[in-house]
Amino acid sequence: MTARNHAGKYMRSKFGNVSRNERGLATWVKILIGVMIVGTISIVAIIGSVAWLAGSAYKDMTDPKKSKATLESIAKFEDPLPKGWQFGMALPLGPISVAMISNDKAKLNITLLKLPSGGKDMTNEVVVGEYAAKGVPDMSGSGTKSSGPITVENKGKMNVGGEELAYVTGVGSDTSKKYAQFIGSVIPKNKDSVIIVQGQSLDSGEYPMEETKALLGAIKSF
Repeated sequence: MTARNHAGKYMRSKFGNVSRNERGLATWVKILIGVMIVGTISIVAIIGSVAWLAGSAYKDMTDPKKSKATLESIAKFEDPLPKGWQFGMALPLGPISVAMISNDKAKLNITLLKLPSGGKDMTNEVVVGEYAAKGVPDMSGSGTKSSGPITVENKGKMNVGGEELAYVTGVGSDTSKKYAQFIGSVIPKNKDSVIIVQGQSLDSGEYPMEETKALLGAIKSF
């Protein structure tokens, strides 16, 4: 089974074949956020499985051209990236594309997720709010789990790649160490997708916004 088929089968088994029109916007948003959280945890676990990744997914992830093409399908960055930032990997998994970028000096990891949007009535604020209420994947320990609901400390908006990004920063409630988190959402105009920007600081202090803004400022378009 290919990576794309695996992802599609996982989403159908977890959430069923759901019609947005039948269930309504509110239910679809909750399902979408569930896909983001559970799907991201699943993706990280898959990436960590050498046996499973012995197939085409591993080749796509380690092929620089394919990996760069996947990153550009999510967001087009200036080349090179801002000082301190390093591109890790990118991988398409069915309807989801994921990319990971890190800044070792700032002890900061950024995950970009591209998913189908919930329709024209969905807003960045709704996505960010639901995501914060559910929690984000905590990849700081030996396992991968949800951070639990985010205690929001700051929120705002910024222009990224010609689009509006809404964001919040805060800390997860269920981790033994309170890692600072960033959750951002971009719904590009004239596109049926939503881009989630998830930042996790490996320090327990204030979230490093300046480093994050430097990376996001290098996005030319979505």
